[in-house]
Amino acid sequence: MLTNQEPDWNIGDLTDPEIYAAIRYLEADPRTEDKQDASDHDTDNGVVICVSLYIVLVGCLAFVWFYWR
Repeated sequence: MLTNQEPDWNIGDLTDPEIYAAIRYLEADPRTEDKQDASDHDTDNGVVICVSLYIVLVGCLAFVWFYWR
């Protein structure tokens, strides 16, 4: 296990081509987009999570309203 979390190099020492190479390395390859599962294209997990939280919030508010009534 690594004990030193800090890198040994200074980011100020990097040259522009090295920075651009690192950015290209981290970006998603647009050529592999069609290799993803076809069912993954239409799903949006953020919307599902927000709608679920909204339903839970409304349910909790309804429970509190019936409890105080």
